[in-house]
Amino acid sequence: MKAFQTQRYKISFEEISKGGPAGYESVYLHSEADPASEELYKQLDSLDGRLLACENKSIRQRNGSQLVQALKEGRSLGIASGFRPSGAYHFGHKLTSSAVSFFQKNGAKIFMPVADVEARLAGISEDVYSYWGADNLLDWGAIGVNLDATHVYLQSEEFRGFSLVPYTVHECNFDLPFDIYGAEKITKNFPFIIAGIIQVSDIILPQHSDFGNYHSFMVSGQDQDGHMKMTTELTKRALNRGDIKKLGVQTVPSGFYIPHIRGTSGDKASSSKPEHTLYLGSGPLNQDIDGRIKLSLEKLDNALKDSRLKENVERCALDMVRYIDFFNQKNNLNFREELENISNSFKRKIEESDEKERPFLIDDYLIKKCEKIGQDNVELVRELLPIVLLEHQKKRNIVLNYAIQRANYRDPGAWSLDDNKPVQPTFWEVPEKAVVDESKRNPTQWFDIVAEMRDKIIP
Repeated sequence: MKAFQTQRYKISFEEISKGGPAGYESVYLHSEADPASEELYKQLDSLDGRLLACENKSIRQRNGSQLVQALKEGRSLGIASGFRPSGAYHFGHKLTSSAVSFFQKNGAKIFMPVADVEARLAGISEDVYSYWGADNLLDWGAIGVNLDATHVYLQSEEFRGFSLVPYTVHECNFDLPFDIYGAEKITKNFPFIIAGIIQVSDIILPQHSDFGNYHSFMVSGQDQDGHMKMTTELTKRALNRGDIKKLGVQTVPSGFYIPHIRGTSGDKASSSKPEHTLYLGSGPLNQDIDGRIKLSLEKLDNALKDSRLKENVERCALDMVRYIDFFNQKNNLNFREELENISNSFKRKIEESDEKERPFLIDDYLIKKCEKIGQDNVELVRELLPIVLLEHQKKRNIVLNYAIQRANYRDPGAWSLDDNKPVQPTFWEVPEKAVVDESKRNPTQWFDIVAEMRDKIIP
């Protein structure tokens, strides 16, 4: 029995079922929500381009049936996928932004909150979150997300999102955030509830009448599933009550979860573990391209020298070859086919194992298959890493220069023949239906956020 005390009350509580390690993250970062249905994969396979997590059948979802219906009917879709500007962009983040780019190139409208309110609630200073907001936007743009077409916004400026809060929080009872996030998380960090409620509004914002999308869904890692649980439950209650419909909300949003990438320690890649995480951009040390290549190779080499970490490095490399297009281009194993054709005895072994052991059994199986065909994933990653980082750096530089040009540009007017309007990066091509109406944007544009940090950012 655990307890905490206020000036007025002494409250005791006992946990009767397990949640995630922080009360809101998934239990093992791979077991939250449900595996994507075959029908969802069928719909995704019909779209243009490649999404490796789909090819590998590694997607998990919440309320996926609503997404399938919207895809089948060709309904307008809005995706909520942003970031808390608190750290450097790494290969794990790339999976999310690549998925967002994939959907945008297939006509979905993207809504990207730069979570300055959440950062402030977490005690991050304005100087810090302003820098990381700008730096991360370069990475999202370099991956191929068209930031001009995207509704990139500071949470603090998006009052349409705040207008949705009363309709959702009205139905939020005491027990819901406690069950989802965990009593200890809530009692020790009450602002976390506020951040969670704001994220609920971010997820349903694409359906706001100003934007008019029929359905919205969040693209993220599974560690965000707690916020999605809050969103689906509160939106369902609000729709049953009916009044939220006048703001344009029509459906309960869906969660679309891509797999995570492990660092060299074997744990999920995270900016909180920089010594074991491989970064695409300038990283926490704000390094130039030579420095980031040197440090990335050193992280791999140092981990390989440690016998305790060698197996973890192999798993890290397997993730990168399975899920990241840069490395997968040199891959010679059809991972999806291999997993579809496993023997019945091994399938039973996987099914009978506990959730914590299951992914490691699959890892070992695929690593052995790679070894059988002579594919060394660690060496493949090590060989391509400098090329990948250099290519990403060049695109970051293109996005940075374009942002500065956009921030400085002034329309000369209809009668002028001298219009030097900046030209979008060539890798930003998206269909017209993916463009969020520019007249609905907020005062601070994505290029303003980036240009403000032009003297501090190293592309």
